[in-house]
Amino acid sequence: MHAALEALIRVQVLDQETAQLRGEIAALPKRLAALESRLAAEKTAVEQVQKALKDEEAGRRRMESDLKDQQQKIAKLRGQMSSVKTNEEYRAFQHEIEFAEAEIRKIEDRELESMERAEQLGQKLKAAESELKDNMKVVEIEQNQARAISAEQQTHLENLLKRREAERTNVPEELLRVYDRVSSSSRATGVAYAQQQRCQGCQMGIRPQMWNQIRAGEILTCESCGRLLYFDPTKEPQPEPEPEKPKRGRKAPEAGVE
Repeated sequence: MHAALEALIRVQVLDQETAQLRGEIAALPKRLAALESRLAAEKTAVEQVQKALKDEEAGRRRMESDLKDQQQKIAKLRGQMSSVKTNEEYRAFQHEIEFAEAEIRKIEDRELESMERAEQLGQKLKAAESELKDNMKVVEIEQNQARAISAEQQTHLENLLKRREAERTNVPEELLRVYDRVSSSSRATGVAYAQQQRCQGCQMGIRPQMWNQIRAGEILTCESCGRLLYFDPTKEPQPEPEPEKPKRGRKAPEAGVE
C-alpha cells in the first residue's frame, strides 16, 4: 500500500478516537448537570413536604382557636340560660348550644384528619430527607470521579492531537485537502477500504478499470462519496481450497481370468 495512504489511515483512526473522546468529555458535564438537576428536584420535594407540614400545623392552630371560641360561646350561652323567662327563649338558647356543639365535633374531626395527614407527611419527609442525603453523597462522589476522569481524558486528548499532527506531516497536502474536505462533511470519514469492487464507505460499486487501478496501488477517490480508496490484499477473502479428488486404485482382475 502507498505510504501516504497508510499514514492517512492512521490519521483517520486518530481522528475517530479523538471524536469519541471529545464526545465522552462533553458528556461528563451533561451527566453531572442531570444529577444536580435531580438533586434540585429532590430538594424542592423536601421543601414542599416541609411547607405542607407547616400548613397543617397552622391549620390546627386555627382549629384550636375556633374550638376555644365555640367552647366559650357554649359557656356564655349556658350562663345566659339561667335568666330566660319563657320556654321559647330556652329552646332558642338550647338550639344555639347544639349548633355550637356540632361545630365543635366538626372541628375535632378536622383536627383528627389533619393529624393523620401530618403523620403521613412526617413519614414522607423522613424518607425524602434520607433519599436526598444519600443522593447528595452520590453526586459528590460522581463530581470527584468526573474531575479525575476529565483530567485523564484531557491528557489523552492532548496526546492524540500531537500524534495526529505528527502523522499528518507524512501525508501530501493534496491528499490532506481531500481527506479534510470529505471527513468534515456528514460522511465523517475521508478514507475507505475498497473490497470486492465496492467502496466500503458508501457501498457503491467501482468501475472495473478503476478497480484495477486501485488494486495496482493508485490513489483514487470514490466516484460516489468522494472518499480516498485503498486496497489491502490481506483483507480479501481467500478462495476455499479445492477438495482433494479420491485416488483411483488398480482395477481388481475378474474372477476366472489368469
